[in-house]
Amino acid sequence: MMGAGEVLRGFGFVCLVLWSMGGELRAQAGKLIRIVNSDRVTGTRDVSYLGGNVVFEHEGARMYCDSAVRYLNSNVIKAFGNIRLNQGDTLTMTAHAMEYDGNTRVARAKGDVVLRDPEMTLTTQRLELDRNINTAYYTTGGTITNDENVLKSQIGMYYAGPRMFSFKKNVELLNPRYRMECDTLQYFTTSRVAHFIGPTHIYSDSGQIYCENGRYNTVTDEAMFNHNAVVKQKNIELRGDSLYYHQRLEIGYSRGNIAITDTAEKFTVYGQEGVYKGKGDEVVTVTGRPLFLSYSEPDTLYISGDTIRTVKVDSSGHRQMYVYRDMRLYRKDLQGKADSLYYTSADSAFHLYGRPVLWSDTTQITGGLISITMSGNQPDSLFVFENAFILAIESDTFYNQIRGRDLKGNFEDRKLSKVLVIGNGQTVYYVKEEDGTFIGVNRADCSNLLILFAENKVKEIKFITKPDSRLIPLGMETDEDVRLKNFENRFGEKPELYQFKDLMISAP
Repeated sequence: MMGAGEVLRGFGFVCLVLWSMGGELRAQAGKLIRIVNSDRVTGTRDVSYLGGNVVFEHEGARMYCDSAVRYLNSNVIKAFGNIRLNQGDTLTMTAHAMEYDGNTRVARAKGDVVLRDPEMTLTTQRLELDRNINTAYYTTGGTITNDENVLKSQIGMYYAGPRMFSFKKNVELLNPRYRMECDTLQYFTTSRVAHFIGPTHIYSDSGQIYCENGRYNTVTDEAMFNHNAVVKQKNIELRGDSLYYHQRLEIGYSRGNIAITDTAEKFTVYGQEGVYKGKGDEVVTVTGRPLFLSYSEPDTLYISGDTIRTVKVDSSGHRQMYVYRDMRLYRKDLQGKADSLYYTSADSAFHLYGRPVLWSDTTQITGGLISITMSGNQPDSLFVFENAFILAIESDTFYNQIRGRDLKGNFEDRKLSKVLVIGNGQTVYYVKEEDGTFIGVNRADCSNLLILFAENKVKEIKFITKPDSRLIPLGMETDEDVRLKNFENRFGEKPELYQFKDLMISAP
């Protein structure tokens, strides 16, 4: 039987073993927080109260405060007043209160929390700092200052390694040149590039941007958007599946189902690739089955071609438009086709080059160059230079014809009302009785002619100089009698509205 002394010695041994095991368990859970300094210490070994110039250290991080409570067994310190945490030379945090867990290496700070690294300053009311993965997290709203950028959000995560913030909910980026609002944003403090997902708005003095996926370089003011992108700059609106825009230089590139709209002049250009240059002369160039729509009253004007370019001349403010290769135009009252088209708002004139042809109802006009001037968005005057030719359908087999060197015409109520033929005038005109029965063909040559129209049909021909004319009875005419030189029926090439609407199927 053991004596009392032996029992006590055995109990002491057990306590020593348990204390050693406790130390090993604490070491396995996490390295103990080391107290570097405290002016006053009270309490027990397990729970001690530290006051005055408190400094403690843990695995490369040093923390300062006015007072603290240390829980030895749980390896936790609760610090109060003038909190400062330094992690190396790069990361510093200050707060009014903090709880630090030495086992999890997580600090939970509150009360005017400020987190700093060489690139940014974060302020919030509550912050969780995880030293294992070098991240900081807040849910009570925070503000980050990075050079000239100020970012605000309800929820934020900071990754110290890549120096990147991930923001959620009510995100706002403020810059002297613009303001960005979105729901989800990643921001790199070193490169100052913002990546956003979800509805995003960027506002500036010169315009605004909307997108649902993309990135924005806040240093260079360059942006790349990939989903539902809309850029509104001055009076121009750009849309596309993907869109690059340099806000400072006012240069934009868009690709895939693009639409470029001038809200002031009320036109839109659709296509697959577009370029916008805003500084100086404002230039818009669109390729990839481009389509120009002018929403002028009373009818929409459609123009297509291989390439469409519009230029707003900075010095005058006038708009110019160029359409290259296989140009086609359609309006309810007027259709056309040519290799190229040039338009200028200075005189509201359309110029058609390269086998140009115009159709108005049953009338066809061809020549070397055709020009139409507009007034109040309606055709006003017509000019045809070199080999001017007017072909008007009289019946399924009969065509009235007017030919000359040049001609000048006028419109009334969007219909051709009169035409003056200048030089080498020739006509073929089918004569009818009052009951509409054809009686013959009037074939005339005259230097200058004046032709009057009614409902796009020849009503009267006036010979300004003495004509050389003859009436040929039906059945006695030859092909030479009824076909003037350069006769060409091109009604089969006449554009139809559905052809232009097909180009809009993929338009945004």
